[in-house]
Amino acid sequence: MTPISFPFLLWWRLKARMEILHRFRQRSWLIALLFFCLCVALKLNGSSVGMWEQELSERKASKGLLLFEPQPIRTDEWLVWTPAALSQARQMPRFPVENPNLGAGRAPLLLNLPVAYYTTWFRPQLWGFFIFDFERGFSFGWMAKIFGSVLATAWFLRQLAVRSRGLALFGGTWIFLTLQWWLSSPTMLPEMIATWAICTGCAIQFFTQTSGWRLAIALAAFVYCGVNFVLCFYPPAQIPLLYLMAAIVLGFVLERRQADEFYCAKRGIVLVGLGIAAVAIVLVPCLIDIRPTLDLVSHTAYPGARRTAGGGFSIFKLFSGLDSFFQTKHSVSAAYSNVTEPSHSYPLWPAVVAGVLIARGRRQVTVTPLFIVLTIFLVLLSLFCVVPFPTWLLRPTLLSFSTEHSARAALGLANIFLTCLFLDRYRVPLFTKRGAVIAVVAFALAVALLFWTAGFYKPGFFPDRRQIGLSFAASVALLALFFSEKRRLWFPIALIALLVLSVGAVNPVMRGLSPLLDSEGFRVVDQIHRADPGSKWIVYHDLILPELVKATGARVLNGFKIVPDLDFLRRFDPAEQANFLYNRYGHLVCELPESPGEVAFRFVAADYYILYLSPGDSELRQIGCRYVVLPDIWPDAELHGFSLLQSVPGERICIYRRL
Repeated sequence: MTPISFPFLLWWRLKARMEILHRFRQRSWLIALLFFCLCVALKLNGSSVGMWEQELSERKASKGLLLFEPQPIRTDEWLVWTPAALSQARQMPRFPVENPNLGAGRAPLLLNLPVAYYTTWFRPQLWGFFIFDFERGFSFGWMAKIFGSVLATAWFLRQLAVRSRGLALFGGTWIFLTLQWWLSSPTMLPEMIATWAICTGCAIQFFTQTSGWRLAIALAAFVYCGVNFVLCFYPPAQIPLLYLMAAIVLGFVLERRQADEFYCAKRGIVLVGLGIAAVAIVLVPCLIDIRPTLDLVSHTAYPGARRTAGGGFSIFKLFSGLDSFFQTKHSVSAAYSNVTEPSHSYPLWPAVVAGVLIARGRRQVTVTPLFIVLTIFLVLLSLFCVVPFPTWLLRPTLLSFSTEHSARAALGLANIFLTCLFLDRYRVPLFTKRGAVIAVVAFALAVALLFWTAGFYKPGFFPDRRQIGLSFAASVALLALFFSEKRRLWFPIALIALLVLSVGAVNPVMRGLSPLLDSEGFRVVDQIHRADPGSKWIVYHDLILPELVKATGARVLNGFKIVPDLDFLRRFDPAEQANFLYNRYGHLVCELPESPGEVAFRFVAADYYILYLSPGDSELRQIGCRYVVLPDIWPDAELHGFSLLQSVPGERICIYRRL
């Protein structure tokens, strides 16, 4: 090779690599689709269903577990939603709109479950249950959460005029990683965010798009995803998200106006109005059908009567994402009861705002309206979290139906969008070396002060000082990368790496649902239920076993109820003296009374109450309750008119039948 030919060879190799990268980008959607299909074919999911093996047999989870460990704290997923979905699939006919196992009325429509109802056409994440076997349908739903939360938000960032595909994908990945503790729950937060992102992106198109057929597609997508968004039925998170949508659309339109780029305000407003009207029209039959159920929910003690005035957060809670790196269930600060409660979205927005203001002062950099509107939104919603708002403001804004905890979803999204916009649009040198050092030191001192004041009056506030030290070091390192002109490109990579190390192992990688479906307890209960499908069951002394019975499709009187079965409960409280105790969303646990004939209710938590009731009670006999399940042998069974039908060795299940 001659020295002259070397540059040409280097250029040719570089060109070949660029062509390969270009082809990969062109086929990225196809690659994602194929990977999605492969995961579904293999029945992969992120469920903590392995907890059933630990709870029933007291063995470490192993069946179907490929990576990581199931999370006991995720009871809303493995103990509530998964058995409820199985109960829906094992009813006759399948996937009914009414299932007493889940609560009164049309409760399945309120828990984001597969239902044989017209609204399911608007919820593609649930289609797998109708197309495949249950385990692959379950996997389909999980893959929809994962791929949807990343790709939908990345697509939205591109509509927000983020030029870099890499930054858009970084934003989507950041959102996905912050949702790890809430990937699967009855509120369907990933699906809610994905559909919100698509609706917001389409709303932007209404104001800026010039192509008629693209506008038609955007309107159709807005209506379709808008119906899905509403059907998540979780106003505490949805209300702040709607305000964020309005803020983003307003800021983007004002930004186009400032840049003298095309926008059509009148047409956009009309199309948004048409889209909202179409969503309402589609949902009218559903709302008519579930109105009696919604009335029941609205009159419950929890969540129906819950209202908030704001101000429930301390400054530490508001910025709790700063101490969430490398956090485990043993290192959670005393501000929270468990590891799912802290925010896992690194709150960079104060540094972003400071950076833009510095750039404005030094270089007269333009501050765009979108940046201003997002900043105002973050400040106002943060104030709602830390300062009580007056009633006259809460009622018209509907913020009294939200909570500080749920409002963090909108805060986290706004924080991520603001950061991505800054990294994409402010690529010119903004800080001097001295200014960057001062900024890093100032924010590092602010973080240190936040941690110090949080733990000053509470010894042991941080149970693991090593973890809080590592989290502080990670926060300062990220700030140093952010304020460094030469190393800012490393900020997204460093943040994603830290999040992966911190929460990447939260959700296990499971294949199928064998810890539940293949358990001996499930098989025995299912066999009895098939032989006697009309009889009812009741479970004593246990929070877990009612959900096992429910998963087989058998009719169980207690357990987790989305809507309380007041007709059943008021048989034992005709005067409604204990209405506050049981008229709520939550777990109904039954216990044997201490004295014969005693019937009593006891409040345990907002979503947990106990009924003391004899299995031999005449009311239970009258409604057809034939089977009683306990975790241990019941010595007095015959005195109450029952005999041992079957016990499951090694799984603490004893089944009794009425004589």
